[in-house]
Amino acid sequence: RCPSKPLSIEYIFDRIDTDDPIWGFMVRTDTPMSSKGRTSNLKASPQWKRGMLQGFITVTTFTQWRSSFRFDSLHESAFAYDPDDLTELALKGIRKYDNDGRLAEELEATVHGGDPWKEGIVYPRIAEISLFGALGC
Repeated sequence: RCPSKPLSIEYIFDRIDTDDPIWGFMVRTDTPMSSKGRTSNLKASPQWKRGMLQGFITVTTFTQWRSSFRFDSLHESAFAYDPDDLTELALKGIRKYDNDGRLAEELEATVHGGDPWKEGIVYPRIAEISLFGALGC
């Protein structure tokens, strides 16, 4: 199981209610897995059934509610909260990131509009993908 706290049901309902447009997918089992995420067999997983619900994925347009928001991967705090292992992977060139700021510039130049106090500022050409549930993660 994941050590982090799962998302609250209120947060999930709020996202489903607020995000418009919204598309969704259900993630279901196909093969029994061990607790370590490896393929298992039916004898080792007696409660497993094909098609068991494992989680939900939603897709919507990216929306934010701050007039001061900007995409800026070169800002000093852009990666400030990354764990040490991710920082090390970035420094070794294994982890890919926007190291020259071009992606952030393109995202910043994308069509967007709206009112942060009403519907939010919507970026219709940028998708936001969320994993809402990972049952048995």
